[in-house]
Amino acid sequence: LQKALAGLGRANAIDRTLSWVHWVWFFEPHLALAWILARHPEHFPRSARQMSAVYDLGCAGYFAAPTAPPWWASEQGHTDEKVRRIMVEVGEEQWGRAWPVLYDSLGGNPWAAMPSLHFATSVMAALLLAEAGPAEGAAGWAYAGALGFALVYLGEHYVLDLLAGAA
Repeated sequence: LQKALAGLGRANAIDRTLSWVHWVWFFEPHLALAWILARHPEHFPRSARQMSAVYDLGCAGYFAAPTAPPWWASEQGHTDEKVRRIMVEVGEEQWGRAWPVLYDSLGGNPWAAMPSLHFATSVMAALLLAEAGPAEGAAGWAYAGALGFALVYLGEHYVLDLLAGAA
């Protein structure tokens, strides 16, 4: 994806937009659960258990078979093509001096790519929101789709990581 869209320049609107889609993930699963708690409290206990199970299973996967994300593999010379870590490029530009503090607290783990917990939790949020109603489900699935595209484009995950996360 990076190569296909390379003609658009560095840190362009696509880079910035998709980086923000990625950064919003730090709130998205929690916001989905908060919405369910506020609008459908009878569904909240089950929803919270399911979201927690996704995190737990994903972390178990990281420990069982640690895998490297595309940006790290490229950085180490293990790929034929250069894969940029666009989120970092945009973060440095967007956040300036605050970026090192933000990155150090939320930064990358080069051994936690498979399965994609980003995608797994966004898919679970979409499923849970779909149970709450069609509009909520549509919003959840739209975000999950945008995040999946962003994660691959930004160099954070391979498509296979997303498929494993969805499973």
